[in-house]
Amino acid sequence: MRVRPASVYRYLLLGIAGFLGVYMIYSIIGYDDGSHVPIHRPQRHLYLTVSQDRIGSRFGNLAPKRILYWTTVFGATVPATMLSDCPGLTDRCVIDTNRHQIESADAVVFHAADLSRFPLPVSRKPNQVFVFNSMETPDNSGRFAVPDSFFNWTSTHLYSSDAIHKYGSFLIPTQIAESRGFKVQSYYVQPKRLQKTKSGIFGLISNCHTTSKRELALLALQKHINITIGGKCATDDRLKSICPPGVECLDVFEQYPFYIAIENTVCNDYVTEKIWSRISVPSIPIVMRRKVYKNILPPKSFIAMDDYRNPIEMANHLRALEANATAYAEYFDWRQKGSWTSAPWNSPGYRNGVCRVCELLWKAKSNETEPYKSYKNVWKWFDDESQCEKDEFVRSWLST
Repeated sequence: MRVRPASVYRYLLLGIAGFLGVYMIYSIIGYDDGSHVPIHRPQRHLYLTVSQDRIGSRFGNLAPKRILYWTTVFGATVPATMLSDCPGLTDRCVIDTNRHQIESADAVVFHAADLSRFPLPVSRKPNQVFVFNSMETPDNSGRFAVPDSFFNWTSTHLYSSDAIHKYGSFLIPTQIAESRGFKVQSYYVQPKRLQKTKSGIFGLISNCHTTSKRELALLALQKHINITIGGKCATDDRLKSICPPGVECLDVFEQYPFYIAIENTVCNDYVTEKIWSRISVPSIPIVMRRKVYKNILPPKSFIAMDDYRNPIEMANHLRALEANATAYAEYFDWRQKGSWTSAPWNSPGYRNGVCRVCELLWKAKSNETEPYKSYKNVWKWFDDESQCEKDEFVRSWLST
């Protein structure tokens, strides 16, 4: 097909004219003589002007509470992750061990047994809480002297502490657990496990000379019922190594109908791993004083020495229980009927140790607790509340 030159020129001129027309129209519309107000599109970010005081107040209300451990705990530095098992509080508080940061701490924790190794702070900021901490009994907590009214809160094994710091879990009626929406943990055991292969009482004991004189009570009881002692205090060399170090040997405890759970020292609320590490064992624990355990363990879940006038009366009852499967099984009704369970670890209402300290700091912020009280003599308070015994009960028990 032949293209005529005249047509090419005509189309080219039309194209140039069209371009010039569009350019002129755009120039007229886009002209700004300075009288127009520019329209700005909304920005993606919103900037607020807030006073510095309000920022500080808001930050103070939201910032995590800082808990400073001024001392070690039995010589060990507290890990920064120790709040990791505090459900709902892991981002509410932080743990610090740098004593130079005391001015920024909301609470300062002093482990009683380590107090003598660290100089006390020379100053404290207003409203700062000093916490006295010990899971052990007063006699095993160092008794290091501190100034009067030095401590604001206590965190010990005692339920009367501001922030209880106890061994083990909280056993509670299942009805209460369900009312709080807790998952119910079952302690049910197969009935055949209540049939024992050995007779009498088993104990794994490493402290042979106790404040409570446990050893004298057991020696007297042993005259009337079989007692097998393993560990360092065993008289049979073969039994000294029956349970290797670091092994709980729960299978050994289970072989016997009863096991020894008597503490080295008898003090209010002082219940250690002698109970808690063996709570799953389907045998009956033997303790010394009922008053220590009656508000901590389920009813009829243990046997106390002071339920009996003397070792003979106690031995007679234990032998009768061994011979009567029905009567023996009654001590496990709390398991089999599911009437008791344990509160989920560190759940609200059942916080323990530093988790409770963290919780209290926030309660203090909202005026739900008394943060700035003080204990004039913390050691006197500890002694008065613990009411630790020496050997008075055992001496009396053996003389009856």
